[in-house]
Amino acid sequence: MLNILISNVGFGNASPNALVTLNKIAHVKLNDSGIRFDEIRFLNEINDVDVLIAGTERISENVIAHANKLKLIARVGVGVDNLDLKAVAQHKINVCYTPTAPGQAIPEFTLGLMLNLIKNQHIVDRAMRQGKWLKPMGSMLSNHHVGIVGAGTIGGSLIKLLRQIAPGIKISFYDPNVEYIEGIERLDLTELVRECSIISLHLPLNESTHGLFNRGLLNMMRPDSYLINTSRGGIVDENALFHVLKENKIAAAAIDVYEQEPYTGNLITLENCLLSSHIGSLTHEVRQLMEDQVADDVINFCEGKPLVRPLSGFEFYLEKCL
Repeated sequence: MLNILISNVGFGNASPNALVTLNKIAHVKLNDSGIRFDEIRFLNEINDVDVLIAGTERISENVIAHANKLKLIARVGVGVDNLDLKAVAQHKINVCYTPTAPGQAIPEFTLGLMLNLIKNQHIVDRAMRQGKWLKPMGSMLSNHHVGIVGAGTIGGSLIKLLRQIAPGIKISFYDPNVEYIEGIERLDLTELVRECSIISLHLPLNESTHGLFNRGLLNMMRPDSYLINTSRGGIVDENALFHVLKENKIAAAAIDVYEQEPYTGNLITLENCLLSSHIGSLTHEVRQLMEDQVADDVINFCEGKPLVRPLSGFEFYLEKCL
């Protein structure tokens, strides 16, 4: 019988039907420990697995090399930077994912972070818990110049949302793969960083974006500006961001994603850094949709049908699972 390993924590909680569907065609092993898989656990459990349903846990070259029967990795989420894609391609393992599922949730979450920062809510909340009654002056979103770095599904949806709630707001974008958005100014990255007072990151993590927001780029930002990262942690040099914030070279930052998670680094010591635990897409609606989409694609693959949401370049279809 087909073996499916679900390393993703909590799979099936949002969509019990997805789990029921998978159990009908396979022997399913859940990660019911509540603890993220590490390499040792993968190596102990991956050997006889045909399909892996994964979250953000790291799937290394070593894990892939020991996955003798693995034919499909189904990623519950958007990014695939946790996969060693060279090893995956070498072993001709198919990959599918759920790139459009968080298309509304992350823009909404990002908007909330923007409003929180410019209204100083995070500062007031902390002060009140210490018995202090602060009344810092905030600003209106419509008076800011927002820079969107990465104008794909998520960044493009955020642009639409901003235009709906703040008519007339000035928005610019940078994306090497997007030439034109009607009514939105396209800038190169250094221009955007120098000119915009709110910068929101929506890029994939890869060789060209890792460490992109380093000390040099962060130092170009306006002293009254805000940085928001809800994409991938490795895009921002966290140590450089710490020093820029500590030296008040920018006003504040809101960070939801980190190079190593759970995050325990020095940003937690700063008042002008709002931190959250990678929850940008964590809504019941999005989670249910992602689980349903993954289950549907696993079923399709096992029946020899085309994947609905394949990762481009990772459709090998060497054989059916069933």
